[in-house]
Amino acid sequence: MVYEKLLNNALGQFVTGHTGNAGGRPKDEHKVAELARSYTLEAIETLVELMRSGKSERIRGTAAQALLDRGWGKPKQEITTEGSASFIDALEGVRKVVDARKAEAS
Repeated sequence: MVYEKLLNNALGQFVTGHTGNAGGRPKDEHKVAELARSYTLEAIETLVELMRSGKSERIRGTAAQALLDRGWGKPKQEITTEGSASFIDALEGVRKVVDARKAEAS
């Protein structure tokens, strides 16, 4: 605790030249990611093979989805509201329902 106070200024920030993570990020973490990336082509080829000749629809569909997600990114979720209500109005409605249920439980 005393040691922490020596490293922090009045705002609780570390003073220049000191850090709260002296060891930094583990060096092996970078090596693991690099090793995993070295198998990218083989992994994609495996997904293509599973998509084309997997024994079940589920396996083929999962492989196809994985390829699409990696190639195009996962689709964004769209939030829609009915009528002309805004997202804030919808959240306010949810809050009212939650408050009503809390009141019933009391």
